[in-house]
Amino acid sequence: MAYGIYIHTPFCLQNCKYCHFITVPLHQDKIEKYQAAVVKEIDLYAASETDIVSVDSIYFGGGTPSLLPAEYIETILNTCRESFHISPGCEISIEVNPGTIKDGKSHSYKKAGINRISVGAQSFNDLELKTIGRLHTAGEISESVRILRESGFTNINMDLLLGLPFQSAQTWRNTLNVLPNLDISHVSVYMLDLDEPCPLSKSVSDGSLAVADDDSIADLYLDAIDVLDSFGFQQYEISNFARPGCVCRHNLKYWLRKPVIGFGLASHSFDGHSRYANFLDMEEYLLSLEKSQLPVLWRKAVKGKEALEETLILGLRLNQGIQWSGLKRKFRDERLMKYESLLHKLSSEGLVEWKESYVRLTPSGMLLSNEIFQQFV
Repeated sequence: MAYGIYIHTPFCLQNCKYCHFITVPLHQDKIEKYQAAVVKEIDLYAASETDIVSVDSIYFGGGTPSLLPAEYIETILNTCRESFHISPGCEISIEVNPGTIKDGKSHSYKKAGINRISVGAQSFNDLELKTIGRLHTAGEISESVRILRESGFTNINMDLLLGLPFQSAQTWRNTLNVLPNLDISHVSVYMLDLDEPCPLSKSVSDGSLAVADDDSIADLYLDAIDVLDSFGFQQYEISNFARPGCVCRHNLKYWLRKPVIGFGLASHSFDGHSRYANFLDMEEYLLSLEKSQLPVLWRKAVKGKEALEETLILGLRLNQGIQWSGLKRKFRDERLMKYESLLHKLSSEGLVEWKESYVRLTPSGMLLSNEIFQQFV
């Protein structure tokens, strides 16, 4: 089975006001130490494996990977090529922020073998961008895409956020309407999450900023499904839409519970049997690798009931849903009868639909996916 590789880059120029991720201020000396540590971690992991691991997707996420010098990215990729069997046609993605991509860096990415770019646009409205603490403008998004296209990139994703302060039905539609002109291949639509503490959640709580209510956000989400479909983007997961042949191979591994090995600070891994995570603190991460030890903070086997729950929750995120007959053959678990009854109940409520041997969420079910998934745990 081909693995995916995730490489985390924690550095940011500043934290966005909605961000819950672990990030680190940008310092050149720390970047150099971090790049060397990631290379060493990859070497240590490869040395610990008895067989050469086959890899068909590599993903640089963050943070802001595009803040790293392009040669650092190339060095990490070359280490992967030396340590693993990289499949022909391997999908190699990197997240970039608008304004951090120049002609030279874009060409270097292409030369290094990167073939998929994910642009953190979030919105094409400057007021919305400023309010959430993004450093770029709408114009810089389009300029970044132009630079990437001139360097030969054709597989480009655009991240968008739904439910922002000052976002209206009109500004959301305006953002969507920009997409055809950019000729991108993939769109990810995420709903703003203010459940965890962050500067934006504080501003909303104290009344200094307002966001749309759940019903309004639901309407915008359903509108996005229709508009993106009219633009030729087929929805294949709750938040993800792609033109034919452009689904994200790496992200599919998460939803299908395929192995993905994470390298870097706070990265998470799944080897097919266990989940584990790296240290959250930069100094602990670096010190572990200085001692030639893999920087694993915790590890937990996933089997039986937990494996079944994961399969249900992750599989139902996909538009194709879950093949129920195959699930029965794989797990042979008495809990499946209870889950099957629950899914039929949800079907009667219009939240789930059964199609031949598959069960999947309806658009209304996708809007209530978190509430539905909680019933499986």
